[in-house]
Amino acid sequence: MKKLSILTLALAIAVACSSGSDEPKDETFNVGGVAIDGYDPVAYFEQGAAKKGVEEESVNHNGLTYYFSSTKNRLLFQESPEKYLPEYGGWCAYAIAESSTKMEPDPTMWQIEDGKLQLFYDDWMTNLTGSLKDEWNENPKEYKVKADGNWESMN
Repeated sequence: MKKLSILTLALAIAVACSSGSDEPKDETFNVGGVAIDGYDPVAYFEQGAAKKGVEEESVNHNGLTYYFSSTKNRLLFQESPEKYLPEYGGWCAYAIAESSTKMEPDPTMWQIEDGKLQLFYDDWMTNLTGSLKDEWNENPKEYKVKADGNWESMN
């Protein structure tokens, strides 16, 4: 399964990078400065769910706007933003580990590991071979070490 997942990742990266535009890619996937595609980072921890936030409950943090699904979640974030921020800048944890690639994740493909929110890329291609989240969870300690090292060298 690992070889298929790596192949799937490579194909997905190639598709993502072949946009046909000569414009440089933005360093974030956060459209219009909205982090995590508008999903509430606190909801992953407090409600155990990927929940869309609303513009009326938003906070700017480090140049990005985070949306929240409730006032309570917004206040929790404002008290301790570092607790709720996704690991690896919000990029796909598996792509960071395997290829030092910033790949836009699907905010509904997530997990909390060691108190940190991890997001994963997912589309129909990865579903043919199993998700990248499933691949990560086959050997989480190894992937975590690789991702941490790659992320450090990328920043």
